[in-house]
Amino acid sequence: MNYQEVAKRFLRDPKIMFDRLYWEIRGIRVLQMKDEHDNNRGALLALAELSEGQKRVEVQTYTNNLDDKDTKDLAELFLQYGSDKSTRHDYYRVYAFLLKEKRNLPIKIFEIGLGTNNMDVLSNMGKDGKPGASLRSFRDWAPHSKVFGADIDSRVLFTDERIETFFLDQTKPEALKKVAERFPPHSFDLIIDDGLHNTWANLNTLNFALGLLKPDGYFVVEDIVDKYLSTWRIAATLLSKEYDCKLIKCKIESVFIVKKK
Repeated sequence: MNYQEVAKRFLRDPKIMFDRLYWEIRGIRVLQMKDEHDNNRGALLALAELSEGQKRVEVQTYTNNLDDKDTKDLAELFLQYGSDKSTRHDYYRVYAFLLKEKRNLPIKIFEIGLGTNNMDVLSNMGKDGKPGASLRSFRDWAPHSKVFGADIDSRVLFTDERIETFFLDQTKPEALKKVAERFPPHSFDLIIDDGLHNTWANLNTLNFALGLLKPDGYFVVEDIVDKYLSTWRIAATLLSKEYDCKLIKCKIESVFIVKKK
């Protein structure tokens, strides 16, 4: 096909030509990707509607007392170390409420996503991000705690007093399993997913977290935008026999909270 024929076909149907060009360059059919996306999205919405007949999980508004000392202390530490959990977001309210009764106990916390500031990594915190900020905040807030973290960017891994971090690719279940094998079952009071912010990765991490939670332990997925709430309603229905699940609307986005009964 010569250039004139390509130009004519492009003018007649640009979508098909873009599809062909992308396939020639990347080996991927764009129109096929769109069909798969629409199919998967529609299936999730239908499953969410079906699951609501079992147990509907409504999005709640969080009402933790802002004057509580534990809450204010955690907010100040997030601010001091450069975490957006008490600036752009108000997640400090959630975590203070979940852990305040255990603050002076030897609790264990695991957070996925250290907050890389390397711009070549997906879900980075920008060039001014402070890797490990929330891990250091939790460590200082709970004086007898031990804090673990993981990230796909090995350049931001570190070891510090009562802090240990690991490399982890959330899109690979085998990688999650390998990290999980470092710990006995029921090791953690809190596991946080603040990593890739991809539903596929989030669900992989949910599977990873459930076996590691202590009784009355919590798993929290941060930064859930409204269009993905249906997925988490399905997850809540599947987990309802052994776990209490909540969707909480925070300042900007929502969090999904799983509590082991």
